[in-house]
Amino acid sequence: MRVVFALGGSVVMPKEGDAENIRKYAEVFKSIKDMGHDVCVVVGGGHVARRYISIAREFTNEAFCDEIGILATRMNSMILIAALGDYSIKKVPEDFKEAEMILSLNKIVVMGGTHPAHTTDAVAASLAEYIGADLLVIATNVDGVYNKDPKKYKDAKKIKLLTTKELVDITKSSSIVAGSSSIVDPLASKIIDRAKLKTVVIKGTPEEIMNVIDNKHNGTLIVPGNKRDFHGET
Repeated sequence: MRVVFALGGSVVMPKEGDAENIRKYAEVFKSIKDMGHDVCVVVGGGHVARRYISIAREFTNEAFCDEIGILATRMNSMILIAALGDYSIKKVPEDFKEAEMILSLNKIVVMGGTHPAHTTDAVAASLAEYIGADLLVIATNVDGVYNKDPKKYKDAKKIKLLTTKELVDITKSSSIVAGSSSIVDPLASKIIDRAKLKTVVIKGTPEEIMNVIDNKHNGTLIVPGNKRDFHGET
């Protein structure tokens, strides 16, 4: 199976992030690779990106803030690459052709942002489409897609199964400013729908990432076509 992971920057590199946290993610991606799967990881900027963007916004525009955010995602990517050792190569691809070349070397691809106004979720969805991935996994700080923001509303309910078109409807009002952190951003949702990508949104812990591969995750499954065709599947 060919899998693209959109790994939230705040989960892999939280404010109190340390080497042990990075090591756990590296080990789970190594294990998935050892199972015979092709693995690509697109890493977000997280707290580092948002901190620098908030300062830069005092002086410049959103497009330049996006460039700063992209650099933050690539720093986070480099740390994960370092932890992966020989499972990856010491190069953060800056486009999908480079990513595909690394994949052809039977290595784990680790990359960050690519273009201003594109979140790493959108990059991951585009990469999944480009390489013909079987599955896109969005590993974030919330354990699935909810009918409303669970951080603001106690009665928010998790949606276990969605179609790609329903996802577009749910996310169309989300923010697209630099550093935004919605569960799935509008552009990513449109790419997922366009590419008919089977997608899972999960709490981004190493354990839950492996649970997706073992077909026992507790997140939201997003499918193209009719929901009735996918009951019981990852």
